[in-house]
Amino acid sequence: MHGSFSRGDTLNFTVAIGPDFKSGYVDALPVSNADVGATAAKIMGLTQKPKGTLIGRVMTEAMPNGATPQAYAGTVTSKPSANGLRTVLNFQRVGTQRYFDAAGFLGRTLGLEADGGKQKTAGK
Repeated sequence: MHGSFSRGDTLNFTVAIGPDFKSGYVDALPVSNADVGATAAKIMGLTQKPKGTLIGRVMTEAMPNGATPQAYAGTVTSKPSANGLRTVLNFQRVGTQRYFDAAGFLGRTLGLEADGGKQKTAGK
């Protein structure tokens, strides 16, 4: 099954090797499939024309002498329902790219600890 917002479905392992990438580097920044395509195009010297808003970012932090962009982590929480449950969304942002880490109910969704974690609140 793929497509839930639990951390079991949103945390994926990716590896890049070769002269265009740092050796032994572990990237702490979020990365999506769209970023893989943007990075491959940059390495190959190709210019992409955006189709919509999901264009990805070049993973410069993984390249030799590449800059590491600033990242921001946050949490958005809904108003409580009649039974008191709130939907929580943990996300990250690198530049203009948004990455959704986990969403659901605290203590009921993998990646959303019952104590709410130590994320900053971006909205209510």
